[in-house]
Amino acid sequence: MIPAFIFIAVLLLLGIGLRLRFPIFRWLFIPASVLAGLLGLLIVQINLGDTISRYTSEWSTTLGSWPGFLIAVIFAGMLLERKPTPLRQSVSRVGRQGLMVWVIVLGETAVGLLATWLFIKPFFDVPNSIGTLIETGFAGGHGTAAAMGEVFAHSTINLTSGLDLGILMATCGLIYGLVSGILWINLAVRSGWIAKPAADGDRHDSADPHANPPIGHARIGKETIDPLLLQVLWLAIAFGIGIGLQMLVTSMVGFLEDMVQPAMTAVEVENQLNDRMTLQSIAGSFPLFIYTLFGGWIVRITLGAFGYDRAIDRETINRLTSTAMDILIVAAITTLNITAVATLIIPFTILFVFGAIWTGFCLMVLARRMLPREHWFELGLINYGMSTGTTATGFVLLRLIDPELESGAAEDYALAAPLSSPFIGGGMITVALPLLVLERLPLAATALGLCLVVTVLIMIGQRWNTSAERTEPLGKSEHTK
Repeated sequence: MIPAFIFIAVLLLLGIGLRLRFPIFRWLFIPASVLAGLLGLLIVQINLGDTISRYTSEWSTTLGSWPGFLIAVIFAGMLLERKPTPLRQSVSRVGRQGLMVWVIVLGETAVGLLATWLFIKPFFDVPNSIGTLIETGFAGGHGTAAAMGEVFAHSTINLTSGLDLGILMATCGLIYGLVSGILWINLAVRSGWIAKPAADGDRHDSADPHANPPIGHARIGKETIDPLLLQVLWLAIAFGIGIGLQMLVTSMVGFLEDMVQPAMTAVEVENQLNDRMTLQSIAGSFPLFIYTLFGGWIVRITLGAFGYDRAIDRETINRLTSTAMDILIVAAITTLNITAVATLIIPFTILFVFGAIWTGFCLMVLARRMLPREHWFELGLINYGMSTGTTATGFVLLRLIDPELESGAAEDYALAAPLSSPFIGGGMITVALPLLVLERLPLAATALGLCLVVTVLIMIGQRWNTSAERTEPLGKSEHTK
C-alpha cells in the first residue's frame, strides 16, 4: 500500500504541474487528478522494462480496490457534514432518480436488442442474447461481464466469446464514458447549463493571508487532541458504522432465509440465476457506500441528541472527502483495463455505437426532463458514468463541476441505488433475460416489448418530474437555465 500511495502522490504532483504549465487543461476544465490518472494509466500500460513493469503491475493491483473503498468514505461524510433533505422532498427526488436508472439500463438492453434484430442477425449467426452486451459491459462493468461469461456460454445460448466481448465492452465503455463525459461537461458549461468551474488563476492565490479562507475550524483544544484528527475520527466512526450495518443486514437476511428455506418448494432453475435470486445475495448487492451514508447520519443525530453537534466541522469534513475524491479519481483511471480480446468486431461495434447514442441521449435529453431541475446535469453525470462504466467514473465526472459535492446529486444517487442495483446492471433481471426469455421468444417481440416498457417509464418520469417541479422550491444550488 505504501509504494502505491507514493506512486499516487508523484502522479498528482505531475498532474498539478501539467495543469499549471499548459493553459489548455484549464480551458477544458480538466483537474490535476484526471491528468494524474491518465499519466498513471500510460505508465501502467507501456512496457518500461521487466523490473519497472512488475512494480507498476503490483501498484495497479493494489489501487484497483481503492475506488470502492474511497466512494464509501466520501458518502460517509455527506450526511455527516450537512443535514439531509426533508423527507417528502427526498422521497420524490430519490424516486425520480431510481426511475431514471431503470430507464437508462433497460434502455441499454432495448436498443441492444433492436440493433441485434435489425442490423446484426440478418448478417451474422449469433444468439439473440448478444443484444444484452451493452447492459453487461456498460452498466454492469467488468465484474458483471465476468459473471455473464458463464451465462453466455450456457448451452441454451452458446455464445462462447461472450466473456471476451463483455470484458471488451466494459473496457471501451470506461474509456468512452470518461472522454465523452469531459466533452459533455465542456458543452454544458459553454451552453450555460451549469456554472463555470473556477480556474486556478481565478482562485485566491495572493500573499495576503486574508485572501485565503481557512479550510476548517477547531472544535476542540489542541491540548486534548488535534482538531483535524477529531474530524477524521467522526468520519472513521461513520465508516465503521456503515460496515457494521452492511454486515448486520446481510447476516440477518441470511438467517431469515435459512429459517424459511425448508418451507419453500424446491424449484430447479439455472445455477447462475439461482445465485442472484437469494435474499442474502440481494442484500449483499447493496454497495457499501449506501450503508456509510447512513453511518454519517447516525453519527450526526447521535451527537445532536447529546448537544455536541458543533463538534462536527463541515469545512474540515468536506476537505477530507474532497481529498478522498481526488485519490479515487487517480486510482480509478490508473487501473483501467484496456487489454481485451476482440471477437465479432462488427457486431460489437454496432452495439457499442447504439449504446453510446443511447447514454448520450439519456444525459442530454432525458435527464433534463426526469431529474430534479436544480442538479439534473450533475446527477445525470453520475448516471452517465455508471451507465458507461462504473460509479467511480460518474464521480470522476461529477468532481469536475461539483468538487465540494454541494449540489445534492450524490446523495440522491446513493439513496436510490437500492431501487435498482439488485435487479439491473448485473442483478437478477440481467441474468434472467438471456437464460429464460431471449432465446425462447422471437427477438422482434422482446425488442419491441422492452422498448414499449422503457417508453412508458419515460412518460411516467416526465409527468412525475413536472408535477414535482410545481410543488418543490428551488434549492440554493439552482443554476440551470
